[in-house]
Amino acid sequence: MQSKKKWFVVFILLAALAGAAFYFLYFIRTPAYALNEARVALQQHDSAKFSRYVDVPSVMDNAFEDIIKAESKINNDNVFSNPFALGILHMLKPSVVDLMTQEALDKIAAKPDNAPKQTVDPVPDAMKRNLERHIPIQNLTVKDLKLSKHEGETAKATLVLRDKDLEKDFIAELLMQQNDKGDWQIKKVSNLADFIVQLDAAKRAKQALLNKPVMERLNKALQATSERLTLNKDNNKAGSEEKATLTATIMAKNMSSVAINRMYYDVTVFNDKGERLYSYPEHYQGSIAPGQAVELTTSKTLNSMLPDDKKLMNLDISKETIKIQVTYIAFDNGEVISPKNFVE
Repeated sequence: MQSKKKWFVVFILLAALAGAAFYFLYFIRTPAYALNEARVALQQHDSAKFSRYVDVPSVMDNAFEDIIKAESKINNDNVFSNPFALGILHMLKPSVVDLMTQEALDKIAAKPDNAPKQTVDPVPDAMKRNLERHIPIQNLTVKDLKLSKHEGETAKATLVLRDKDLEKDFIAELLMQQNDKGDWQIKKVSNLADFIVQLDAAKRAKQALLNKPVMERLNKALQATSERLTLNKDNNKAGSEEKATLTATIMAKNMSSVAINRMYYDVTVFNDKGERLYSYPEHYQGSIAPGQAVELTTSKTLNSMLPDDKKLMNLDISKETIKIQVTYIAFDNGEVISPKNFVE
């Protein structure tokens, strides 16, 4: 009887061990396990382990396109409709993606900034840094990470990131797939373009809030009393390229008690719905006495090879309006009014 009980206990223990082993072998092939291992690798600065669960080259390859899409949306400039610009981007993409991948792995490994680095082509490197400025990694901390969906060979995870400067949370949606070895990997950030646009909007909102008193002072110091906009097309057409001159004439009055000797301002064209069509920066250097009104005339050459320029050239400019937004004023007494730029 005792022998039967003994073997029964042994059987139960073996079954439990087998079940645990089976569960373990199953669990290490799940997206939830991969997410946890990627998090641990990040905390331990283990770039090799991180690469097992995050396909860094794939993430960066997709990020390249998404960052450009976001930048186009932010600047209201569809670079994908410009074949020349698109050709240059595709030519530079492999080098830029390689640089972004290597830098990401170096940061995960916590390599010091003064560590020896390979000499890189300055053009792809400059483009890489321009792309990276849209995502301030140094300001973001992981607040939460969880699996949100698992269907067959794909899964989705939700990453909650906290921007410490903006004091705001953002969602990054991660797409995961199982590779040939059976490991689950993060392949891309599905909503990266929207993530960057939302981040930019939050930055601008905070910047506007911080600069509100300064902008009110700028608007009080200089008042635009009248605006006029004209567009003259150049008849000397070179092939498919057309040019035109956009001229903005604005009467501006110094409403302060001190003479203005220099200022910078943005000229913006709006349609009848109040939507922004075009904008460009200008500057003035001279002397505007208190209470004096001066005529500010600016001219800009438009080229049909640029999508935004072409769009403006095809409009009836007489129906559009212009406004100026002063961004900097220097007075004769040495005082300067200038909004603070938000640190990215």
